[in-house]
Amino acid sequence: MPRALILSSHSGPDSEAAEPMERVQHRTTRAFRVLTFSLVACSVLMLQPNDIRAAQKIPVPTPRPDQERTPPKNEMPSASAAGTALFSGVKLSLDDAVFLGLRNNRTIRSAYIDRTSQKFGLRVAEDRFTPQFGISGNVTRQRIFGVDSTTIEVTPGVSLLTKTGASLDFAWNTTASWQDGANEFSSAAQIGIEQPLLRGAGFDVNMAPVKSARLGELVHKLRLKATVSETVATIILAHRALLASQQELQLAQAAVDRSQDLLTITNALITAGRIAPMEAIQAQADIERQKLRVLQAKQTVETNRLSLLDLLALDLGAKIVAVENIDSKKVNTSIARLLPIALSERYDYMGQVYVIEQNRLGITLAKNEQLWDVSLYAQARLGGQRGEGIGSNSIADGAAGLRFTIPINDLSRQQQLVDATASYQNAELQLEAIRSGIEMQVRGTASQVNLLWQQLAIAEKASELALQAVVIEKAKLNAGRSTTFQVRSLEDSLRESESQLLNARIGYLNALTQLDMQLGTTLATWHIDLKD
Repeated sequence: MPRALILSSHSGPDSEAAEPMERVQHRTTRAFRVLTFSLVACSVLMLQPNDIRAAQKIPVPTPRPDQERTPPKNEMPSASAAGTALFSGVKLSLDDAVFLGLRNNRTIRSAYIDRTSQKFGLRVAEDRFTPQFGISGNVTRQRIFGVDSTTIEVTPGVSLLTKTGASLDFAWNTTASWQDGANEFSSAAQIGIEQPLLRGAGFDVNMAPVKSARLGELVHKLRLKATVSETVATIILAHRALLASQQELQLAQAAVDRSQDLLTITNALITAGRIAPMEAIQAQADIERQKLRVLQAKQTVETNRLSLLDLLALDLGAKIVAVENIDSKKVNTSIARLLPIALSERYDYMGQVYVIEQNRLGITLAKNEQLWDVSLYAQARLGGQRGEGIGSNSIADGAAGLRFTIPINDLSRQQQLVDATASYQNAELQLEAIRSGIEMQVRGTASQVNLLWQQLAIAEKASELALQAVVIEKAKLNAGRSTTFQVRSLEDSLRESESQLLNARIGYLNALTQLDMQLGTTLATWHIDLKD
């Protein structure tokens, strides 16, 4: 039986009639309040944990299709009606943030601009065996020893490099000159061909620059994917940071509301003469402390909002509210499954494989440079010439032969081979280092994901128990078996448990995003197909 009712039952009718009417009303009111508080506390204690959790939900990212669904035991506390009013602006889901980032992010746009130059570089390399046309010429007007002369020369031509290393050159030279008493005109076709026999000869040697450029293009594509993946992951983490800070603000505001409720109870107990008036001062101090946390949480929300808007290249004055229906689920983190995926999808690993192939082509070219420069050549010139005083003459010149250059002690050629071999060996070592780093990262993150999943389960249970402890302690306070100090201590523990639960949930989701990055599957997870 409540203490107030026990006291009133010990008062007889005579003494009660002798009391002033105001005092009787005061006792009746006090007994009614205590009884009401007790009934409310008992009804709360009779609630099942699921009923408590039903009103506590918080948004989390949509599950990935390759993950096995495991519903969490507890749900995150959701914003109350008062907490919802803390935010105003356009609701921005995680999908919307990723979409806007792909369209507007400056880093991604810059990467696509660079791809324009890189693609043209490949086009230039593949144009190596295309006939090159050109026209050269000159017009000259001169005066020598009082004699004026004018000369016009035009030479269209074409050159071609074949995949065997042979070079062909064709030109048609036309020359006309006018001077006092001697006008001349000549027109002749010139053709030349040269085929290397050692250095510069062969399909592999001449195709090496083209193959290297194609491998470079593959590396550039991988770098673009890496840039987009890293940017998408950064946007995801920034969106979650804003979401987490919003939830922290709601939790801080909820703590203020609980402190104000405790102050109301404290005032009622002071009025009833149950506790000393100084208890109200402590409760008020606790309210101010909780309000300070609210202000700090608002500053964090603003900072994270600006960071996300900057990543999305949106107006920094735009008001946005991060929303996402978060729902954690357990992921299969078997290393036997994850490591092959990482080695086949990681951009740095695949890029290094291409770099090794480029270095192997470099060794092929360096070895070829060690050979003698020996080549067969043939030249011909056919045409005609006429002029005043010389009549008309035909031109039919030709030459063929063997040209060679034999270096005796040129160490620079050997240096090329030494450098190419060293680069190749270092590239292979770098590939091993990258592979080891990938395995270490995947193992570490997989272990972190498992631990965070366990922490999440513990944090959910701790939050639930902390909430029940506060409810019970308030009931004990109303029954006169506790103090406001104990209630405030438990409410501080509840606030800490709620923050730990929020951090555990967001941390787990961020660990999954990090695992996606380390597996190289971020684009696949978000179904992003780069149009490159």
